[in-house]
Amino acid sequence: MKIVFMGTPEFAACFLEHLIASDNEVLAVVTQPDRPAGRGRVLTPPPVKEAALRHGLPVLQPTDLKSPEFEADLRKYGADLFVVVAYSILPKNVLGVAKFGAVNVHGSLLPKYRGAAPVQRAIADGLPETGVTVFRLDEKMDHGPILAQRTVVIDHQDTTASLLEKMVAPGCEALDDAISQLKEGREKDLTQDHAQASGAPKLKKEEGLIDFNLPAAVIHNRIRAFNPWPGGYGKLGGRMVYLRKTDTPENGPKLAPGVVEFKDNHLYVGTGDGLLEVIEIQAEGKKPMPVADFMRGIQNREGLCFC
Repeated sequence: MKIVFMGTPEFAACFLEHLIASDNEVLAVVTQPDRPAGRGRVLTPPPVKEAALRHGLPVLQPTDLKSPEFEADLRKYGADLFVVVAYSILPKNVLGVAKFGAVNVHGSLLPKYRGAAPVQRAIADGLPETGVTVFRLDEKMDHGPILAQRTVVIDHQDTTASLLEKMVAPGCEALDDAISQLKEGREKDLTQDHAQASGAPKLKKEEGLIDFNLPAAVIHNRIRAFNPWPGGYGKLGGRMVYLRKTDTPENGPKLAPGVVEFKDNHLYVGTGDGLLEVIEIQAEGKKPMPVADFMRGIQNREGLCFC
């Protein structure tokens, strides 16, 4: 199968590497334009572009997917299929360029969690499992018929970063399944049950602010979901910190919401229901560290709270 790959982040780059190593032929790569990154705001290529260049593949970085110029560039490659992972909704004129159209790899069991943040929303909702779906792209967001799905377990300490890593292998397997279906003319084409659809909107920075009046389990799930971005954060003794790893112990001190107790190298925080233990913490502008190391730098622990 002759493929043009479209994607941007590291997660997408894993699928590009898989396709390059397969018996398919990757003709070119489409990705977002380079963006300023880091403290120095240095213009930085996206991970998919870096992977493509390592393999000597042509790279397209259009700013307007509806432009006739982009469509003309794609037609030059004569692709059988577009494979899309974490890129963008393709316009109708682009969808019609490849012989078999376009398939998308999405990080949920569609029709659940349509949108930009399916992995984060599944973790934040405390689900025990989610999955990967490969489906035919149409003009609506995550709407097309399903070709293949694989289930992925969400562990108690999974973050967005760790869950994305777990999704790569089953996602590649599902992608291979979908491509084989198209090659052999036996595609399943399972129409989604649109009545069961739910949304997974893009995260906002302010969602990371922790409300300690919520139950400990809810806070723990949100912290995992928002790691690495926007992070679960709050002010501890007037200092902005990010809670990078937490747990929900069954036993410990009885504390009011937001009130902190540091005991035997364990940092406990009261919540609206249950106790939250902070295991790894990060002061703003610093690196994450074990909570015991962080607390050594706190001189006055009397009355310490998230408030």
